Amino acid sequence: MSLCSWSILCLNMPGTKESKWVVLWRKFAMTGLGVLCPEIMTTTAVGQWESQQPAGAEKSSIGEKEIWTMQMAYFADMGGFRLRTKNGDEFPLDAKQIYYLTTKGYIKQPIYRPRLIDDKNKVDVLLRTIILCQISWFLISVIGRWVQRLFVTTAELTTVSFILCSTVTAGFWWHKPADVVMAEIIKIDVDTDTILNKAGIGPEERDEWRMTPLDFVSRKEWWWSRVWWNFLNILRKMHFKFGSGGRPTDRLADSCQHPLGRRELYMVILMSTVCFSVFFTAWKHDFPTWYELMLWRAASIALMVMLYMLIVIYEVLRAVDRVQQRTEQWRQRHFSTHQSPRSDTQHSRLRNTKYYRRIAEIFTRIDKALNCVRNNSPDGDKDLSVPLRVLAPVYVMGFFYCASRVYIMIADILELRSLPPSAYATVKWEKFWPHLG
Repeated sequence: MSLCSWSILCLNMPGTKESKWVVLWRKFAMTGLGVLCPEIMTTTAVGQWESQQPAGAEKSSIGEKEIWTMQMAYFADMGGFRLRTKNGDEFPLDAKQIYYLTTKGYIKQPIYRPRLIDDKNKVDVLLRTIILCQISWFLISVIGRWVQRLFVTTAELTTVSFILCSTVTAGFWWHKPADVVMAEIIKIDVDTDTILNKAGIGPEERDEWRMTPLDFVSRKEWWWSRVWWNFLNILRKMHFKFGSGGRPTDRLADSCQHPLGRRELYMVILMSTVCFSVFFTAWKHDFPTWYELMLWRAASIALMVMLYMLIVIYEVLRAVDRVQQRTEQWRQRHFSTHQSPRSDTQHSRLRNTKYYRRIAEIFTRIDKALNCVRNNSPDGDKDLSVPLRVLAPVYVMGFFYCASRVYIMIADILELRSLPPSAYATVKWEKFWPHLG
């Protein structure tokens, strides 16, 4: 599983000042995440693929002589192009930002050169095809063992589930370059303030960006990305480092979760359902003890329940947002111009009472404490605030998900202490194709 996760990784461009050891450590960390939570890697891959689709028609002809393919868009979104302004600012761009700068006339020279990506890409189609062939052979071997009534270990079932998930991830990353380390520099004769001024961003709003000054072009947080950043900020406080940490950022983080449409989200849910269903094939598995069997069943059920709880949260949030929008529109129509002076006088008298001030002070302190939980970003980014009604259930679900995943891995190892003789037998392929014998 580790080799499979390592081989399908397509990380974003490293920072200009990062050493090879930092890049290697990041790849080990992402491999570990892919082994423990392969569905998150798939969600990231689907989100990156989805981010290429809405502007595909626009990106297809950025210039008269430039035609952007999916591979080119992936190369841009992984930080393959860096902007260097007249005043010396330098930061990575994504595809939407390149399109914006090109249509506004800031980028005049062609940025696409034939075979640019093929020269930088370290993993070609042939290597990825070989990896998929190896994965397919393992799946065929497990199916052959099951057909011939040979013992299939839980470790093999876990690997099958992981392979199904990783194959989907590799499919969505098929056009994404891998192990690219050198970005292309785009120089323009305009400073950053001029770009922001022409975009209608005043001096008081210029410091509100988080990653780069061009965040206003393409940055779009959604509920899952906010929860994900909240979790990463907790890890940062535990001295786990993520990203470059500077402003502007030196690289586009691999942990960025692009928004998923409803269709894409249900696609991920369906894929995860298939992967989790593999664990239910061991419902009557011959475990060494009865307790291990019960724990395996509990872990399998927990994974499936947590998955569909995610759908419930998603649909509830959509419904709540619609109700809030309609309620706000209704209030603006009926109460914006009709204020009762009598009610205002009563409220002002109530605020001046001693008990009201004490209660208000208590609630203010509680609200400040809860705000630290809702938004734990170091700079207090207002776009990363998460309602507690979302944060609390997601963290509970995450705990049970991780606990179930960890137990399944432990059970795979514990089962090795007591295996039947058929577990060591090999598939007799001549029973399927007699001419092989």
